[in-house]
Amino acid sequence: MLDLLFHSARVHTHLDWHDPDGWLDSYEPLMRLSWDGERLVGLVAASVPLNHTCWIRLAAVDDRVAGQAVLADLWAGLRADLRACGAESASLLIINDWLLRYIPDLGFRYEEEVVTLRRTGWNIPPLARSSVVVRSTELTDLERIVPVDQSAFTAPWQLSLTDLRQAYRIAAHCTVALLDGAIVGYQLSTTFRSTGHLARLAVLPSIQGQGVGSALLDDLIRRYWRHDIQTVTVNTQSGNLRSQRLYHHYGFRRNGYDLAVWKATL
Repeated sequence: MLDLLFHSARVHTHLDWHDPDGWLDSYEPLMRLSWDGERLVGLVAASVPLNHTCWIRLAAVDDRVAGQAVLADLWAGLRADLRACGAESASLLIINDWLLRYIPDLGFRYEEEVVTLRRTGWNIPPLARSSVVVRSTELTDLERIVPVDQSAFTAPWQLSLTDLRQAYRIAAHCTVALLDGAIVGYQLSTTFRSTGHLARLAVLPSIQGQGVGSALLDDLIRRYWRHDIQTVTVNTQSGNLRSQRLYHHYGFRRNGYDLAVWKATL
C-alpha cells in the first residue's frame, strides 16, 4: 500500500496530524482497495464518520490504469460502507488538482474555499482588559475541550477526542482560555523551521466577541516571539467572516494559497 502512495503521481493525502502509515495502522479507516491480479492499483479511505459526515483522507491510483474506472468502483464501495455507518455526506479537500478530473462524475460538488492568511513582524494591537486567563493545556483538559470544539465548528470541521489527543501530542503550543475556571476556548499551533502555524482556534459560540479569541491569539504570538518566530500562518473557511475579522485585526493577510472543498451527499 505504501508503495502505491510513494510511486504514483495520483495521490491525495489529507491526514491533518498524521502520516499515512501511522494513520492506516492506528485508526482503522473505512477503506476500499482495487487490485489488478496481485498488484494494488487504487485505494480510497475515509475517516470514521463524526456527526454523520466524514473526510476523504486518502486516495491513490496507479499511473498505469484508467483513473475514472478505478475511482468509480472504489467510491461505489466506500460510499455504501459510509452510509452503513450513518454518514450522510463526505467532504474532500482539493490539495491535488488531478482529482478535479474525476470527482464531478463521482457526485462531488464544490462547497467552499479554505483560505490561508499570513502575518509577520513584531507588532500586535493592544489587548483589551478582560477576565480571560490563558494557560498551557494539560492532558486532563482534553475531554473538556471537545465540547468547545464541536460547538464552535460545524461538521465536517469538528474534532473527535481521538483527533484532539493526536493533535495535542504533536502541537508546538496548545493553550486554553478560561473564564471563572471554565474552559471557553483553546488553540493548537505548530512550528516548521522559522514559521508558526495556528492550526486550530475555537471559542464557545455563546461568548464569542468578548475577547477570548484575541486573548488566545495575543498569547500565542508572544509565545512565538520568545522563540524568535515572527511569521505565523492560519487557515480558515472563506465564509467564516468572524474569524477573518479577528485575524485581520492582528495583521494577517491572505497569501493567495486557497484550497477548494468539495462535498458529496450520500
